[in-house]
Amino acid sequence: MANPQNQKPPFALRALGAFAATLAVLFVLLLAAYALPGGPVRSHVYTSAQTIAEEGLYPEYFGFKLFQMDNYTDTVMLFEAASADEAPPLTAMMTNTAYNVDNFETLAEDLQWYIEKDWSTGAQRTDAPALVPFSYARYWHGYLIWLRPLLLITTITGVRIVQYAVLLALLAAVLWLLRRRCGLRACLWFAVSQLLVTVFWVPHQVQYFTCFALGYAGCVWVLAKPRRSDALCLALLVLGAATAFCDLLVTPILTLGLPLVCWLLEPQQRLRAGLPQCGVVVGGSLCWGVGYLLCWASKWVLAGLVTGQNVIADALHQVGVRTAADTWHGMELTWSNIFAFVYNVLNERRLLWPLAAAFVLLAALFVLSIRGRQPLIRALPLLLCTLMTPAWFIVLRTHSIQHGWFTWRALGLTLFSGMAFLYYSCDIRAVGRRIKR
Repeated sequence: MANPQNQKPPFALRALGAFAATLAVLFVLLLAAYALPGGPVRSHVYTSAQTIAEEGLYPEYFGFKLFQMDNYTDTVMLFEAASADEAPPLTAMMTNTAYNVDNFETLAEDLQWYIEKDWSTGAQRTDAPALVPFSYARYWHGYLIWLRPLLLITTITGVRIVQYAVLLALLAAVLWLLRRRCGLRACLWFAVSQLLVTVFWVPHQVQYFTCFALGYAGCVWVLAKPRRSDALCLALLVLGAATAFCDLLVTPILTLGLPLVCWLLEPQQRLRAGLPQCGVVVGGSLCWGVGYLLCWASKWVLAGLVTGQNVIADALHQVGVRTAADTWHGMELTWSNIFAFVYNVLNERRLLWPLAAAFVLLAALFVLSIRGRQPLIRALPLLLCTLMTPAWFIVLRTHSIQHGWFTWRALGLTLFSGMAFLYYSCDIRAVGRRIKR
């Protein structure tokens, strides 16, 4: 008979405790970041704004759109770091004040004008542009937990160096643990998938860095020792909450999928692979989603109570904008228009039929190379993870298309899980055997 003292509390109670603890810790850390002295921060922000003005808001590596940086969003983040002591810490943390002007292309220069304001008197130079404050209260902006302390002692260049060091250390830890616990193939799949989505440029931007760092940290935790499925689901709930707290809707699906795939690739989980683990994938995804949505919604409620603004209405409006049909370069983003646009672009470049033929060939090759019914069933959990990013793109189609030059990096999950799925479900040697029959 089991000892009642050794029985764990119900999962729902543990999940509630994990969520509350996560939100409380992040809340205190962000409040502490807002309470830091503003003078040194603004001094380093001023130098950072000069650096960004020299680089431009949207520099592209090799002139390729998918290698484009986003200094615009990082400048908004710097604005928030600089304005954090305009009000008491709690009010400032709930309001999240930034500034804008009619011409967004001058944002870096506008940030310099803002810093030049005499903070002791509130006076502004007479030739300064009209900087209009706006509240960005629908997000938690948890990246300020590390951005603002770093800006006490360094500029955006130093912030980038720290982010490179942290992300490279996390990536090295994930690769080492994958090699040790899941084998060389899993290590190579992860390395190739991350290189293909240009992880080497991710730490250059604060907004790119967040989800990759959280996702890699989740992988390290999963791989550190064998984890039960209930512990995994609790960890995913915590990751979902942390993602909503720190991210600006860049590549959040990575923090769900990457740790989940690492767990599925562990030898003890491969032995149990199949339909039961599809349930773990679905359950873990639901836990991540609950943590994500509850954390995000908690900011709407708290910010509304503290500031008196109707933050909930603004947030729900933005959710609708990012999920429902909107316009992009004058085109209404309905599914029929999207398919027509893709068709026309490929047809104009004479790529439609070659790509269609390649797709048919690859589909036939996949069908012919399937190892068998049982291996395919055992690989289904990996297929579900492979489809997470496309599903995310579909649900948030407007946001994913409008910001495709950075949201595409979420495909790092599809590549990692997809290579694992193909390895376990297919054998290229089966093609020859089936053709000879």
